[in-house]
Amino acid sequence: MDLSYMQAWRSKEKAMQLLRRSPSESYKKMPTYLYMLEYANPGSVTRLHTEGDGSFLYAFIAIYTSIRAWVYCRPTVVVDGSFLKSTYRGTILTAFTQDTKGQILPLAYAIVDSENDASWEWFFMQFRETYGQREGMCIVSDMHDAIWKATSIVYPEVPHCACMFHLWNNIKTNFRKSQKQIKEVYFALARAYTVEEFNRHMAELEAIDSRVKTYLMDIGYDKWSRAHSKANRTMTMTSNIAESVNAAN
Repeated sequence: MDLSYMQAWRSKEKAMQLLRRSPSESYKKMPTYLYMLEYANPGSVTRLHTEGDGSFLYAFIAIYTSIRAWVYCRPTVVVDGSFLKSTYRGTILTAFTQDTKGQILPLAYAIVDSENDASWEWFFMQFRETYGQREGMCIVSDMHDAIWKATSIVYPEVPHCACMFHLWNNIKTNFRKSQKQIKEVYFALARAYTVEEFNRHMAELEAIDSRVKTYLMDIGYDKWSRAHSKANRTMTMTSNIAESVNAAN
């Protein structure tokens, strides 16, 4: 029997629904899933936050192996958000770090409605309850306003650093003149190890376009420059370790 593509696709969807039920029915099983996850992984932390009518809003998960490994890793937490491509969309918020060999360790993730002030604040509240705060800790992310607002509330004592690539994208958007020269000097500024080296490159940048210097000064040198950072970012100058995993979504 010959089937058209659409007939085959609908047949497959019908079979999948019979086997797995609908995605909406799966959300009703979230409490059971989280309970079993903690049961199978003792010491893990899960949180479920619902709307007033009991419908799903947020879920947070941190596996015990990651919680235990955290104290042996770098105190740098890289966070990012990524759109989900499932039927009900939503966003996944993630937190990662690296061990002493540079291997990526996932710390926690949450499924939320979108990247907004409330969801990021809730995520960081769960993260702090789970992981606390370490000496020398810093948070690295892109320039999303909601992330910066949330860390200022939940982790006001912890330095928050910007991904130098995301900041460069903002510079490209706002300043069209002499981008090739600015790019070279900007990355030299971000990666400079000493204030003297930083000042030398900043003088070069000012000569190219003083507006960019003012823009970077307003953000705060400590937010994106290794030389001025209030925390030891080691080699974590970007949010790539989070984005590389989120890209697989």
